[in-house]
Amino acid sequence: MINKIVWSYALLLMIVFWGCNEATFKTHESGLQYKFFIENNKNQQPAIGDVITIKFEYTDSKGNSIEKTEQFRTQLKKPSHPGGSIENGLTLMHKGDSALFIIKADDYYTKTLNQMLPERFTENEYLHFYVKLIDITPINEFQKERQIAKLSDKREEEKQVNDFLARINFTGEPTMSGLYFMELRKGAEATPNPGKKITVNYIGYFIDGQIFDSSYDRKKPFTFRFGVGEVIPGWDEGIAKMTVGGKYKLIIPPHLAYGSETVGPIPPNSTLVFEIELLHVE
Repeated sequence: MINKIVWSYALLLMIVFWGCNEATFKTHESGLQYKFFIENNKNQQPAIGDVITIKFEYTDSKGNSIEKTEQFRTQLKKPSHPGGSIENGLTLMHKGDSALFIIKADDYYTKTLNQMLPERFTENEYLHFYVKLIDITPINEFQKERQIAKLSDKREEEKQVNDFLARINFTGEPTMSGLYFMELRKGAEATPNPGKKITVNYIGYFIDGQIFDSSYDRKKPFTFRFGVGEVIPGWDEGIAKMTVGGKYKLIIPPHLAYGSETVGPIPPNSTLVFEIELLHVE
């Protein structure tokens, strides 16, 4: 409780301090505008791929809160777009730092989140991100943690899934099988028929944000026959709801993925998240 009060008070001070000290902002080579409130130059900095523990709130340019999180872990990815991204900002931070980053709303929603820009914003509006970097875990250490702390307890798994759904503001219900389906961008053509070859681009990650597979990184879309068991059941069920040209998020429970098996970097009983673009249907 005390930590929450301290964080809220610190955020208020940040907003007041920012409003009175615009000249103290710096500009990163990417174009990102930023300012540090607490800076620990001798502490560790994260590298792309590391798992970081952060707490943040972002607001519109008038200071109205849009989203606020308790601390959570996520994998630091490459910058999602030029011109200054949240990933650029996170790579500037040291463990224990607090900072403010100003990012164009259109870039954040359409390029970082892969969503449409909410109607409340114009293309030229900016968001203010107040971020505290709490901890950094190198990816090799994080992978060891995953092997040691296997999520075999069903209730713990459900809690982590619910926390993830809350972080992404998803309020829908799962299908009868337990699959969560989220439309990020609506397609324009019909859904695919079983037995047809389809081509997709996708990124796959765990609910803690660690990426385990991506066709984008390979720069090669994935083609397979839909509805005949060539992919995990969660894919076949989810893709049946998709239309060509659309982009979707699937949250797939273990029994619709790989169950108790270990498959490459995927531990047993893992809930998987996929963002899939349906590019083409035969």
